Amino acid sequence: MKKLKTDVVVLGAGPGGYAAAFYAADQGKTVTLVDRGTQLGGVCLNRGCIPSKALINATSVMEEALDSDHRGISFSRPKINLKKMKAWKDGIISTLASGIGQLAKKRNVDVVKGNAHFESPTMIRVELDKGQVFIEFDTAIIAVGSRPALPAAFDLGSHRIMTSTEALDLSDIPESLLVIGGGYIGMELG
Repeated sequence: MKKLKTDVVVLGAGPGGYAAAFYAADQGKTVTLVDRGTQLGGVCLNRGCIPSKALINATSVMEEALDSDHRGISFSRPKINLKKMKAWKDGIISTLASGIGQLAKKRNVDVVKGNAHFESPTMIRVELDKGQVFIEFDTAIIAVGSRPALPAAFDLGSHRIMTSTEALDLSDIPESLLVIGGGYIGMELG
């Protein structure tokens, strides 16, 4: 049984979690940041704000090109290579996630990737890909963020009904899209 000891354990590596971890480390605390994602950054970076903003930017460039004729600038009709666009979006996400990892390393924040479970008020068990680790701590910060929800009334088993995660990773571009939900990701998808 592998056992670690840290002053502060932070659960969740999104903007709230990594900011709290970095602040605690800057205050001289030993910090362990635990996240179940494959990349740091949480929902905002990996499946929310950043991918939607990247796609909004790409759309803006296209609209700007279409609306430049009145300026005396003409372009042929833009064509979208969705595979290339997705690779560009994923590259942005990967670069930013890597940057968070570098900042963690610079601050000596230990990063553990796995699912955390409280064993006691001062210990968590983290299920890793292979095995588990126990982390004893003085202070825990819970910053696990959010995840998209699909209400049962909408869960009809159709690939056309999706959460924001799937909507940000479509394999083709639909002619129209109905967005239900006015949170920041829903607004940006709209």
